[in-house]
Amino acid sequence: MKPGAFGKYAVDYEMRVDYDRMRRERTDRAKAEINQAGLGALLTWDDASIRYLTSYYVTTPMRASELQVVFCPRNGDPHLFGGGTPVETERRMPWLKEHVHPPLGMPRVTAQDSNDLQLGRIVNVIAEMMAKYGVEQEPLGIEGSTLSMLFAEAFKRKGIEVVHGKPVMDEARMIKTQDEIALMRITCANSERAFADIADAIRPGVRECDLVGIGVKALYQEGDDHTEDLVCCSGYNTNPYGWSFTDKPIRPGDLIYIDVDGASYQGYKSCVYRTFSCGKATQEQKDLYEECRAMLYAGMDTVRDGSTDFDILDAWPDSPQYWGYDSWGDVGPYACGHGLGLTLHDRPFIVMAKKLVGYEPTTLRAGMVLALETYAGHKGGPDGVRLEENLLVTEDGYEVLTRWPVDEITECWLPYR
Repeated sequence: MKPGAFGKYAVDYEMRVDYDRMRRERTDRAKAEINQAGLGALLTWDDASIRYLTSYYVTTPMRASELQVVFCPRNGDPHLFGGGTPVETERRMPWLKEHVHPPLGMPRVTAQDSNDLQLGRIVNVIAEMMAKYGVEQEPLGIEGSTLSMLFAEAFKRKGIEVVHGKPVMDEARMIKTQDEIALMRITCANSERAFADIADAIRPGVRECDLVGIGVKALYQEGDDHTEDLVCCSGYNTNPYGWSFTDKPIRPGDLIYIDVDGASYQGYKSCVYRTFSCGKATQEQKDLYEECRAMLYAGMDTVRDGSTDFDILDAWPDSPQYWGYDSWGDVGPYACGHGLGLTLHDRPFIVMAKKLVGYEPTTLRAGMVLALETYAGHKGGPDGVRLEENLLVTEDGYEVLTRWPVDEITECWLPYR
């Protein structure tokens, strides 16, 4: 039996998530990538990178303001600016002692050009920080700000070269530590609670939006700190593939596919599709379901340390005609994959477009967590099926993290049995 999810309470009889170890290993990994990239420091407004480097949670209302920012030198520990009241933040997060600073302003709101006063204040403070760590002559990586171009201009006037910093943190976050993997198992288990409550609620007259609300409630009851809206498509909304929900009522005979996407437990995301039926599924629906499941597992069975994302793509249909279309642009998300972690879409990205435009394949490595997803539906047909599994890449294959039954359609509301 593969490892399961730990319990969530703090206990004295079992070693569960070791948060001190996780924070230390995440920071070490990030600094190693900063050094590997030849940077003196990284400056990030990205909420996932801020959490990775400091464990500070930037709430969704604050993300657009770009008030919180982290400075991480290659030879020192991260500094958090804008993390609430510094004394209180340090009391709650003692690992950040003397590395929490008041906010530097919100040039996202005020800036018209690189001469904005608040933007200039940030540049001056960061330049002083770089000098403090002796890296003022080295490049500064920037990620997560809508004002990157203006910052680059302002830092250039200070004699500091700015480079694109996102690939550095993408690379750092791609391979998960053992404690991150433990949290990934928990977030996948939370998705199963959401599916259970949704399955209990599927019956004629319940709307797609009702099922989304039921799933979101279950996730927060399980301790999630955030979730995106679930995808919920039923009946005619399942074909062609879409990823939204409406107020359409569920009717007997409908297929319903649901994605628990972006459900976040302590920052770590799940993204898992399952397909249900309202009443007994027809043989045609069962055949379509098996088509989708077989496609998904054909791709999964290529996964192991050292294989590539192209190996997965090669196991899937090689023409958009499979789904009845002439262009990959029409069916790009019908068979695809992506990494999971502190974002819903960590690296690597597994999409046919990479092959079409000439990208090199990405080598899969043990410790990556992937979400692979496939769709089956005949053009003009009444039904579509969507399935997705989350899996951990291992040395000799993979561990499936998502355990809601996948071998056949989950049939709900069966009063005539």
